[in-house]
Amino acid sequence: LVLDELAGQLRAYSASPRRVFAGPARAIAAPGRAAHGGSTAAAAAADAARDAAAADAAKEGRGSLVDIGANLLDPMFQGEYREKTRHQADLPAVLCRARAAGVGQVMVTAGSLEEAHGAVALCRGALHNADWPELAGTVGVHPTRCGEFDSAPGGAEAHLAALLAVGREAAGGTRRVCIAVGECGLDYDRLQFCAKDVQLRYFERQLEGLAAPLGLPLFLHCRTEEAAKDLLALLAKHRDKLPDLPGVVHSFDGRLEDALEFIRLGFYIGLNGCSLRTAENLEVVRQLPADRLLLETDAPWCSIKATHAGHTFVRSTWDEVKKPEKWEEGKCVKDRCEPCHLRQVLEVIAGCRGEDAEVLAATTSESARRMFFREG
Repeated sequence: LVLDELAGQLRAYSASPRRVFAGPARAIAAPGRAAHGGSTAAAAAADAARDAAAADAAKEGRGSLVDIGANLLDPMFQGEYREKTRHQADLPAVLCRARAAGVGQVMVTAGSLEEAHGAVALCRGALHNADWPELAGTVGVHPTRCGEFDSAPGGAEAHLAALLAVGREAAGGTRRVCIAVGECGLDYDRLQFCAKDVQLRYFERQLEGLAAPLGLPLFLHCRTEEAAKDLLALLAKHRDKLPDLPGVVHSFDGRLEDALEFIRLGFYIGLNGCSLRTAENLEVVRQLPADRLLLETDAPWCSIKATHAGHTFVRSTWDEVKKPEKWEEGKCVKDRCEPCHLRQVLEVIAGCRGEDAEVLAATTSESARRMFFREG
């Protein structure tokens, strides 16, 4: 649709009710809704019933949302911001909030060998915690960190072998805690961290020496149109080494033409707040097939801000403090994205597409489970 049609859809959606999540688990009507009469009271009751049903479904592993990308190892969830401690660690509360918001499964992203070990440990620690979502992680090296291959003791091939060992040990058995290879790919927007030729060399080595032997789907990073072109070429070259469901291009904010080329190769498109910033972003999202979309937060990054084009579609909010040093038990921190905020991502995508949010939730969650959280 053209942008003025999108604006019309946004105006229509703005009349729908909002809801506020108070504390870690309780959903209540937004302030002032009762003043509008019985219809909004009924909407509030419907919201509460839907929230309760989502919570029940999450406890049973049914019908819940799947966050296919969250950086739960980030220091912010330990209370550290820019290397300064601002509050106590609160990752358990963050995970409880996610479960209460209907998020049943979260993929914990790793971008280095050290983080791969950390993701495995975190996911195993969550196996018997019924108040948290199910967690499973990734193994791989982020494009901006590919220099760790060359600097690793024993050299690049030894480093790749160490990554493979982590993946093989954690991906086996019936309670797998490694379900994807990544975060890997190409980032030409931040070449100051890692040169283009180094990124290309070690992305291809991860395809050959990590993704192929593990048989796991990819969790891909792609920044800039030029990077998309190179990424597509390498993925096409190695497509026969990848599984039938080969993976997802996460945090996609690029051109529609590139998204459709990734889809043609079998890949899915991951969307988060960074995918929904501009009217042009929303126009791309509107034209993507629903059965190729996956939802993510990229927490603690990519929150949906009031200045973003998609913000008007947001209906769910949480109690929050304005600054990290004002942290309070049971409240979010402003601009620190959490897995619970996946519901906002869902609302924006459904709203801009003119679709029912629960139908879209079911479609995207089924796709995520089929690719990543499958049994066995």
